[in-house]
Amino acid sequence: MWVKKAFRDYYKPKLKRELKRDPTSEECDQRFEEIYQRINLTLLVGVYEGVSIYFYEIAKFTLEEFNGFRDNCEAYLFERFGGGNYKLNFYEGTSFIVTVNFKIKGESKWEHLLPENAKS
Repeated sequence: MWVKKAFRDYYKPKLKRELKRDPTSEECDQRFEEIYQRINLTLLVGVYEGVSIYFYEIAKFTLEEFNGFRDNCEAYLFERFGGGNYKLNFYEGTSFIVTVNFKIKGESKWEHLLPENAKS
């Protein structure tokens, strides 16, 4: 699963310190499953402002919601939000895990989700 690979740098070093040795693949799988059950996500979209790109939060997802589109993220993001530069941030509770980037071509459908002070 691509999510496990994305999370590896988050859980493996801490597990190695706890065990005082390299964890087995089974121990890594178990730690991943423990963390995965507690994740939540935020989706940010990039907006060009001059020569810079700023990212704004446009959605939050629970684990249950994410499980519904995990195997086809790009298609889900395109269908719901249209094209854009997206950052899908994963958290364990309030602890940041990783960002996965998606660059999806097509017309955007997210402008109405931006904060008032954002320029699109």
